[in-house]
Amino acid sequence: MIIDFHTHSGVSFDKSTFAELQEKMQQNEIERAVIFPSTQESYQKLMQKNSETLENASKFFIPFLRFNPKIINKEEFEELQKGFYGFKLHPRGENFDPLDKSLEGIFEAIEKTGKPVIIHSRKENNINTDPDRIINLAKIYPRINFVFAHFANDSDAFFSKINEFENAYVDTSVVSSPFIIERRVKEITSKKIVFGSDYPFSDQEIELLKIKKAKISEMEKEDILQGNAEKLLKT
Repeated sequence: MIIDFHTHSGVSFDKSTFAELQEKMQQNEIERAVIFPSTQESYQKLMQKNSETLENASKFFIPFLRFNPKIINKEEFEELQKGFYGFKLHPRGENFDPLDKSLEGIFEAIEKTGKPVIIHSRKENNINTDPDRIINLAKIYPRINFVFAHFANDSDAFFSKINEFENAYVDTSVVSSPFIIERRVKEITSKKIVFGSDYPFSDQEIELLKIKKAKISEMEKEDILQGNAEKLLKT
């Protein structure tokens, strides 16, 4: 089984539909995909307009809640989160600092769910998304499993710290290559890496080929393509 831990779909500006994603998955022999909308404003529409589709396609899709922690209270969060398997945070898109102490209550509510968080992580001249800085989330909230998206920009400073935290992972989307994956597997092992495509902003076939062409063992590829995701999702 292959699980794509990072896809966008629903009713957001990218206009990607569930049917299109499912077709791409079948073409690439990807059995399941974590999905979330591309904008925070569309998460309620995602559930309202597509609840029947999601229910019928639950064996394919694993919905995550994307939300803005600045504008949701704990009570709203606790009610909304029931329909989701994890959470997507985008500090640039929603313009918040994930290390802001005012957000501690929301992160504590996330801790109680036991569900993972995937967080946008890139070098963008933006401290809110800088992987070297936001890896501290794993230290502050040790009971939350964090997946730092886009291979944490392949930052040496980030990767020098990741093994300090059992709850810190990266996904392979966009900022990776066979060589980069090989190098980081040697450094941090395959147990800290999950496959993510960032579909439709990248192509699932291309993103999958990076792992398939990497000179790592079949067991290590299985960790990245399936095992680690299953552990995080508790499936």
